[in-house]
Amino acid sequence: MQNGGRTGGSAALMLAVIAFVSLMDGLDASIVNVALPAMAKEFGTDTGTIAWVAVIYFVMLAGLIVAFARVAKNGPIKGVLLAGLALFTAGSLFCGVSASLEMLLAFRAVQGVGAAMMAAAVPMACVRHLPPSDLGLGMGVITLGCSVGFALGPAAGGLITDLISWHWIFLINVPLGLAIVPLALKAIPADEAQGDRRRIDVAGAALLFSAVMCGIAAVERAPYPDGSIWVITAAVVCATSLAAFVAVELRRADPLLDLRVFRHWRFDSVLVAYTVSNLVYMGMLYLLPFYMGVCMGLSPSETGMYILISPLLTLLLCVPIARWSDRTGRRAFAVVSCLVLMAGCLTMAFLAPGSMALPLVATLVCMGLMWALAGGPMASRIIENTEGESREMGSSIMSEFIYLGGALGTALFAMLFTLGSGSGGISFSDLPPDLFLDGFVFASVAGAALAAATAVLSLAVRDQRT
Repeated sequence: MQNGGRTGGSAALMLAVIAFVSLMDGLDASIVNVALPAMAKEFGTDTGTIAWVAVIYFVMLAGLIVAFARVAKNGPIKGVLLAGLALFTAGSLFCGVSASLEMLLAFRAVQGVGAAMMAAAVPMACVRHLPPSDLGLGMGVITLGCSVGFALGPAAGGLITDLISWHWIFLINVPLGLAIVPLALKAIPADEAQGDRRRIDVAGAALLFSAVMCGIAAVERAPYPDGSIWVITAAVVCATSLAAFVAVELRRADPLLDLRVFRHWRFDSVLVAYTVSNLVYMGMLYLLPFYMGVCMGLSPSETGMYILISPLLTLLLCVPIARWSDRTGRRAFAVVSCLVLMAGCLTMAFLAPGSMALPLVATLVCMGLMWALAGGPMASRIIENTEGESREMGSSIMSEFIYLGGALGTALFAMLFTLGSGSGGISFSDLPPDLFLDGFVFASVAGAALAAATAVLSLAVRDQRT
């Protein structure tokens, strides 16, 4: 029933399922990074290629979440969620038993499709099956689940990789998925056909996915001298798909994305600032485990414990800072968050190669403070600068671009590292520390420049008067 009426124990069970599903999604977004060096050594590949284990997951989310949200909006919320859980669990199983990098990437993509279905369905379940007075609670549960999962991922991934093997960071999802399916069957109300059911924009979804996948592939492969034809082809397909997507969406009465919202420069500025901040954060999160292994000699479990500093700090501070920004204005928090991120990147570039642990901790503190300062204020600025009838699209567009930032950030920093080090095609096991540092410093400086640009964009848009 619409907005209907789940109270007491049934609502609590549904929220518990939603929290657990969100936790699984957040966990798998961060658990892989710490294990990437171990995977690169096992498969004998370079840092750019192994980045696709993380990139492909975010690509599937960025390319498909809006399409699955449209499917769920037409009625089959429970069906989308259960299908997503099944795909996610099956993908995890086959990732865990992968004997080659190609097999791992293929089933990591399957896992990402399942995650996109889950991420699309859980907010819809809250909207449709909770009373309006509990909607904020439902959205808070989703945010909390994702945040806790993302915080636990690095430490869990490091410990599992050290004590057993990287294969178990995927296999652990299998019993979790099998346990949650029967609870979801009971907790999520049966699907009901919606009176305003509309056709899914299949052409728009396919073109968007093509643009995202080919664009990110072109970025990551750009420094490789033997791949120029593939880079050019991917770039052309990306540009063509994007142009076709815009043409298709502007003609549709019910588009996948309402592109009219991008006509307003204030909205574009705050959305780009939000996306690029996440891009730099995820790029540094991708490179730091390699740095800690090569330059500091840390084990995966020690690396995971260090990285835990950042998400835990965000988790502790994001809510009080968001409330503070609601009272005093959000622009200052957005600008300061970008400057803090810039400081973290510069610290890693110029201090960490010589003095190791203290600059690393300072950088991780900066990264945690950045999201604590930016999470609520930057997200709120996107919504408040979404004008007119398109205002309700702000949250959907925000979800799309945060996953896009995660995929593009990992691919871009892999490209910057390869470009700065000249290590394209060199196995990670054979990469000398001095060559590694060349690439790491180059990528960190580029990250600082991007963070500075987001500070300018954030400063340009004043707070809306209420």
